[in-house]
Amino acid sequence: MMKIPRNRQTYLLTELGEEKIINTLSENHVNPRNRITWIQKQMENTGESISSNTVRRILTKQNVEEYAIKLLFKTLNIPYKHNIDVILALKDISSAKSCYQNFLSFENKSPNFFGRDNDLARLNTLINQHQKMIVIQAPGGLGKTTLARQYLDNQGFDLVLSLEIAKEPDNITSVESVVEEWLKQYFEEEPGREFGITLARLKKHLQNRQVGILIDSLEPALDKHGRFIQNHSRYLELFRVLADATVQSFTIITSRERLFDDRIDIIYHYYLSELGVSAWQEFLAFHEVKIDISLLEEMHIKYGGNAKAMNILLGSIKTDYQGDATAYWQENCTLVERGLKNLVINQFERLQSLNPNAYKLLCRLGCYRYQDIPQVTEDALLALLWDIPDQQQCIYIIRSLKNLRLFEFAKGKYWLHTVIKEESIKRLKSSQEWEEVNRKAAEFWRGSVKSIRTMEDAKKAFEAYYHYECIHDFEQAGYIIIQRRNGCWSFDEMLAFSYYRMGALTQVISILNLLKEKIKSEYLLASIYSIEGIINLVSGNMNIAINYLHQSLAMANCILNDFENNQIDISYDEIVLLIVKNQIHLSFYYIDIWELEAAINILEPTKSWIENIIQKGDKNLKLKIEKYQVTVWLHLALLYSYFNTAEKYILPQSLAKKVYYSLFTGIFAEIVYYMILNLETLLINAGLETEVNFCRWRKIYALLKLGLIYKNLGNIKKSLKIYNAAIKFSQAESSYGWIESAQELNYNSHYNPLVAKALTGLAELDRIQDNFEEALFKHSQSIEIFHKISGNRCDLAEAYFQLGLTYQKMGDFKNSQINFDEAIILFTAVAAPRQVEKVEREKVSNPALKGLGL
Repeated sequence: MMKIPRNRQTYLLTELGEEKIINTLSENHVNPRNRITWIQKQMENTGESISSNTVRRILTKQNVEEYAIKLLFKTLNIPYKHNIDVILALKDISSAKSCYQNFLSFENKSPNFFGRDNDLARLNTLINQHQKMIVIQAPGGLGKTTLARQYLDNQGFDLVLSLEIAKEPDNITSVESVVEEWLKQYFEEEPGREFGITLARLKKHLQNRQVGILIDSLEPALDKHGRFIQNHSRYLELFRVLADATVQSFTIITSRERLFDDRIDIIYHYYLSELGVSAWQEFLAFHEVKIDISLLEEMHIKYGGNAKAMNILLGSIKTDYQGDATAYWQENCTLVERGLKNLVINQFERLQSLNPNAYKLLCRLGCYRYQDIPQVTEDALLALLWDIPDQQQCIYIIRSLKNLRLFEFAKGKYWLHTVIKEESIKRLKSSQEWEEVNRKAAEFWRGSVKSIRTMEDAKKAFEAYYHYECIHDFEQAGYIIIQRRNGCWSFDEMLAFSYYRMGALTQVISILNLLKEKIKSEYLLASIYSIEGIINLVSGNMNIAINYLHQSLAMANCILNDFENNQIDISYDEIVLLIVKNQIHLSFYYIDIWELEAAINILEPTKSWIENIIQKGDKNLKLKIEKYQVTVWLHLALLYSYFNTAEKYILPQSLAKKVYYSLFTGIFAEIVYYMILNLETLLINAGLETEVNFCRWRKIYALLKLGLIYKNLGNIKKSLKIYNAAIKFSQAESSYGWIESAQELNYNSHYNPLVAKALTGLAELDRIQDNFEEALFKHSQSIEIFHKISGNRCDLAEAYFQLGLTYQKMGDFKNSQINFDEAIILFTAVAAPRQVEKVEREKVSNPALKGLGL
């Protein structure tokens, strides 16, 4: 007998059909978590059944055969209407839609996310229509951010970036800082020297990766006409990149106000509506709260279907009325005014009368910014309960606020909804606690970070600065940015350096400029000038760097010379270390511009001064300054090694000096080489085990200099060994293996400049040994890396100069001249006339030019 196939057309539950089912389940007080099991038990009474998976597919609005939906309606005693309760499913449902349906299964929903299936579907439609940027606009509390996060977190993006816009326009992070951080932290690439270059690099990454981006609460950056305020108009440049048709990213912006800037017109505006009564009903049922449907409708109308209001009401109902929403509303319906804001005010006032300590904590929580660190841990809450010594009582206070749902919480982290935060700040500022609370918060952040290994560490440490800034205590703010901790690059690195190295250059410079105008402490000013000098030195802005370093050194020497008469909150040790560090970096500057005698004239007295301090100073200062002593020895050995060469661009020296340099080059180099090879053991023996993990970059840097020193001394074999060791350590630190080409290398800003320098050194050694093919390969790698990281222009110029020398030795004088010219342009840009003279001498020695009489 032939089996007649069943009609294989499939159907989807409509909104109306879904609402009928939800209402029936609510009337029967079915716990949403158990609804599939409950439905199947009811089916047993009818003698018919469908699988639990089919029930799940119906309830999550996935396509099933119509007979299954009819059976479910029959089981629940719901009248069924074809084409009203269901619609015919299309056969070519897109993979994107299927993905959307899967992640919306009830079991995976957040307990605070209901009633937004249509909005998620609409977002999916827009992305399938190739929209790149969407502004979700709605009043506060309707669930803009929750919807955006729910969507972005469940679409399978390679990466989701988030930017929280500060509430106060003056506190909004500059777009330059935002893009710099994204590039360095998430794409491991250095920003460009100009913002346009930085944006181009970001755009390239967004063209090659699927990235979700959330820009939350944009309205503080807009004026009353919906245009960007003048100070932040450069956000338009970022938006143009994010809206470009070639990028694979998808950006959601949330805002209470309309973005109406005619300078960018390729953004889709999506107006988020209020939640329906059925969503409120489903939400309360999920949380096992009973309420009469007519009273729920009253409550819904009173608060305009606001999602945040729904959450706050749940807290009160469960905490004060044992989950009886009907009793709550009958008692409170005449006492409250319409709207979320009035509900929030009512909750604050109620909390103030019933639980003053919980009220106090809620107000104090307004001091945290929830911006760079969008969520805080329980320790941050406890830090604001300093006046309650009983730990158990503190935990009880936090639990009370949790139950009332007056702050947001997930996975051990806490934050305030924007509307709650506004009220908290307002009440905190009007109290007598504003300054004290911010000081306590600053102390918490200051003590919470012991060392800085990640951007998250740096951001947490920097939060203390913002607390002092908002109460206008700029002196304490200044001490925060110069506080020393173990960092990726140093044992005792100032916070400003750590934050800068992590990718916050623009932000650090902005803060330093503000502090220079506000602080009075000579030591703080000297420290800020030193920081600016070193940052500019590393960035290749030589003239700016030298001016700042000289200013800092002059101020620090004045403080030291008159130390006994100066009443300053800083130790003698700190002043000495500041002077030594400035002198060392000044010598770096002179080495870079090839003023070798000037560098020696700085380092030789510094060497003697350090030796004198070590002999007379206390143990702590001795341990701190010995680290700098090794650096001085290393660079003196490097300088002396240049005078051991027969290079024509080294100024002639007296015989006595040449003998002295020759003797001490080898001595210093061997001492440093021994210390570098045994660095970890030496630290452990000195009782500095905790610093072992923070010394590796010093080892890499020192090996590079030693490789150059031994090359200058003619010891090619040892130089080669040291350079290869430097590359090995560098790649181990940044988790990279050996590379076949520079294109395969991830450009990690911390270590790859060192790799590039090592490659230049190895290329020199290959040239000396006439291995020209290998030399050219390594030259090209080095130059490509230097271009990519936008580092010190002197390093790039030197790389071009060395490549020119290689072509010259090969007899390829045309390419030699091209690279010499590139080097001259770069050296001229950083005002390094001695370096230009060095390159020009090589150009003149070119046989091709001599033949032309040039």
